[in-house]
Amino acid sequence: MNKTDQNKIDTPKIPLFEARGITMTFAGPPPLTVLNNLDITIAEEEMIAIVGASGTGKTTLLNILGTLERPSAGSWLYQGRDVFTRQGRELDNFRNRTIGFVFQSHHLLPEFSAVENIMMPGLIAGLDKAALRHEADILMAKTNLINQADSKIGELSGGEQQRVALARALIMKPALLLADEPTGNLDPDTGLKVFELLEEMNNTFKLATIMVTHNYHLASRMDRCLTLAKGRLQ
Repeated sequence: MNKTDQNKIDTPKIPLFEARGITMTFAGPPPLTVLNNLDITIAEEEMIAIVGASGTGKTTLLNILGTLERPSAGSWLYQGRDVFTRQGRELDNFRNRTIGFVFQSHHLLPEFSAVENIMMPGLIAGLDKAALRHEADILMAKTNLINQADSKIGELSGGEQQRVALARALIMKPALLLADEPTGNLDPDTGLKVFELLEEMNNTFKLATIMVTHNYHLASRMDRCLTLAKGRLQ
């Protein structure tokens, strides 16, 4: 290996997102601190797994990173700016356009078809419907959902529903994908296929991905695996 190649490998990636001193305390009595001066950075195309015992605050952390909750203290920087300096609609718009979510329970809308669910974030943002349908068609092709486009959610298998949820999370081309136990309700074979699709989409769209999981085998396949314990990541 020449020196140029070695320098290229050793050069750290610039963080896309960076959490500094995130603390979350819930009012008591007594007060309960679940996150305590927590730090984390993630770069473009990096995949991070977060593991830990139940009740340690993993979902709370994802909610903060996804701007669904505000921390008691600390900052969450995107390209150097604390996202929580945004308020109201500005924060809502930032979340809609910059962060994608995949949950253990897919939270799809049963009254709409698969393709309508995928398009929903863009429709909420007021984007052109024809352009959104084109993007949705591309995502359905990548996630093997073309034949299920017009199916209602109740007509889909668990794996198909989770693929719809993933496509919905990607329709706005977010910088960050947050996944909370995305394979938790699936059988092992289906869960592995969904995880491999997450990997593929991470590479295809150059995402930063943070996944909370209890599946240590899948966690070991990611770039980094961090354990949340006593309010901090180790």
